Amino acid sequence: MDTPVNRLGPDVLERDDLRRALEEHDFAAAFALIKKWGGLSQNKIATSCELTPGKVSNVISGQHQITSMAVIRRIADGLGIPGALLGLAPRPWEKQAQEPMPPP
Repeated sequence: MDTPVNRLGPDVLERDDLRRALEEHDFAAAFALIKKWGGLSQNKIATSCELTPGKVSNVISGQHQITSMAVIRRIADGLGIPGALLGLAPRPWEKQAQEPMPPP
């Protein structure tokens, strides 16, 4: 994924409760906080992360845990969560954002 579909703002990403949930891979808490503070619906989270709305609902309700690194990378990329917050290497879109623009 080149750029995040629904990039979370710094005001959301800098929240201690969200950072803690992401660090612990507690996606039930993370998705609930993203819904509350990021203003994304379950459907938007699902679409952004290439998950089904039912899977997101099951994660939020605690019926399912996300343990697949491939899915965790899709979550990072879909929501614009820096890799370091999830124990991942910097995501490709992070590197692109840091590179200076070439002069015209």
